Amino acid sequence: MDKRRHATYIVSNLTFDPAVIKDWLHRIRLREITLPLLLGVPGPVDRTKLVSIASKIGVGDSTRFLTKQKGLMTRLVAPGGFTGESFLTRCAPTVGEPRMRVSGLHVYTFNQVTETEAWRKDWLRRLDA
Repeated sequence: MDKRRHATYIVSNLTFDPAVIKDWLHRIRLREITLPLLLGVPGPVDRTKLVSIASKIGVGDSTRFLTKQKGLMTRLVAPGGFTGESFLTRCAPTVGEPRMRVSGLHVYTFNQVTETEAWRKDWLRRLDA
């Protein structure tokens, strides 16, 4: 069933791999799916919890990607490792392309709403500075 006539936007699944986002966005745009996209990114969450949640909610491809990359899993769980901000920085060249129609973010909070909102406000403040 073609859901485009019922939808007003797309929300991407959570992934840890900017290459997956790039490939997926190019594929959907080549299929002439033009709905605006909210890019799914993790908010601030304990990295160990993030890996655990990822395996439970079906981010299998990204989790398999991480385990195949030498040292990447270590960087994910290490202090200062993977963050939503670093992920977005790496996605910027793709999501900044106007034809990709990325209109915003969908921040996954993992039930840490207060911490996520504080992070969001602080990040926006730093971006404005």
